[in-house]
Parts: sequence; structure tokens; C-alpha cells
Amino acid sequence: MGLDKKYETGILWQDTQHRQLIDLMEKLSDSNAREADPKMFTYTTAFLAMYVTHHFNLEAQYMTTYEYPDREFHLKEHTKYIAMVKEFRRDHTSFSVEGSVFLEKNILKWILDHIMDNDQKLGEFIRIEERKRILAQER
Repeated sequence: MGLDKKYETGILWQDTQHRQLIDLMEKLSDSNAREADPKMFTYTTAFLAMYVTHHFNLEAQYMTTYEYPDREFHLKEHTKYIAMVKEFRRDHTSFSVEGSVFLEKNILKWILDHIMDNDQKLGEFIRIEERKRILAQER
């Protein structure tokens, strides 16, 4: 499924990874609408553990490289989400319908609250800073 333009930040790696998270949420939602699938639940929890490590580290590197002014706030949001994922995995070592529904709602909330706000701001900042660097090199 393609990434809806409203979710795009204009940063290729960020949009690609966000697309993966959105696709996951849609698959989990479809699974929950039919009959929640234990395999989908297991896949989702494993994916989230990988995602919060890889994606958040990459964003942190870019925030450091470009000296993003809202870096501390953004990283605090990541830290909270990582803690939620760890706590969820600790408390839900096996499949439950309630756990699967919680994950679906939580991922959707993250998409709406974080990607649609904080990551949009970060993407805009990175694009501006990259343009500045390109223009400086052309001089």
C-alpha cells in the first residue's frame, strides 16, 4: 500500500520506514477485524522492538548532525515509546486479543500524534538544512 501524502516528511528513509509501520498497523487492524491472529501479534511485537531501535537511532543521528533545536523533546518522545514497547513485551509474552487490539490502537496513536506532528517538523528541518548545505557547496 502506498504512503498517503499527508504522512510524508519528504525524507526518503524516514518515509520508507513510516510506510513500513503504517503497513504493519493496517495488517494488524485487518487481522483484528477478522479474528486476531497470534502470528500477526508475534510479528508485530518483534517488528516494533526492531523499529524503535533502528528508526529512532537513525532519527537521533540526523538530529545530532543537523543540530535539530527540538532534539531533546523529540528524543524524550522516543524514550517514552521505547519504554511502552518494552513494558508491553514484558507483560504480554503470549498472544491475547486484548493485547493485539492495544497494539493496533497504540500504533495508530503514534502515527497520528508523533509522525503527523513531530516527525513532520523534523523532516522539514532536515530538508531545509540539506538545501543549505547543497547551496553552500555550490558557492
